[in-house]
Amino acid sequence: MEKGISEIWGRAELDEGQSTEVYRAMRSLLCATCGTVIAEGMLFTRRKVKGIGLSIMPQCPKCAPFTLQADRKERSALLQSLLIEQPADSSPEADSQAQAKAKSVDEEVQRRLGPALKRSRHRRK
Repeated sequence: MEKGISEIWGRAELDEGQSTEVYRAMRSLLCATCGTVIAEGMLFTRRKVKGIGLSIMPQCPKCAPFTLQADRKERSALLQSLLIEQPADSSPEADSQAQAKAKSVDEEVQRRLGPALKRSRHRRK
């Protein structure tokens, strides 16, 4: 499988004062303005193609100087908890608690849906 060209690294402010996306090269690229090689792992920006409006033309930091912005986003507690690797609880006590919880859930489902399931089975026969 072929490597991607780049990945979004973050946001930056250009010397002109505009805000833009900053990319990290995943393979060698050429700057669309000056032709300099943008090495793998190097940060760069993209400029718009005239007439199309899509920012796809890579520009090296010499042609489009930028200052990285600090990441201002606060990650939600839910997202943070999902991203943090949870320790594997393999203790017998934890296993028995999980089994007891599963059993109580099964019993509750049976209690609520049991009568309806019995009626539907009798109708099929």
